[in-house]
Amino acid sequence: MATKKRPAETFAQLLDTQAPGEGWEAFAIRAKVSSRTVWRLRKGDAVRPYRGTLASLAKALRCDPERVRAAIEASRAAAN
Repeated sequence: MATKKRPAETFAQLLDTQAPGEGWEAFAIRAKVSSRTVWRLRKGDAVRPYRGTLASLAKALRCDPERVRAAIEASRAAAN
């Protein structure tokens, strides 16, 4: 029996599950990154965040940086 592969979690989905009810601008302030960075990551526009940015996002989301990186890549793939 074949198992269905679950679609990859996008950054927007990760943000919605890890910071429910918090707007992306408020999250950007809490994560200490620019609101434009968060906006671009949600849209799949950002190429690759700096390592420090990734660490700040992961800390603010209370999750593993690898999960954040994978979500960013999924957002980029979904945008194309």
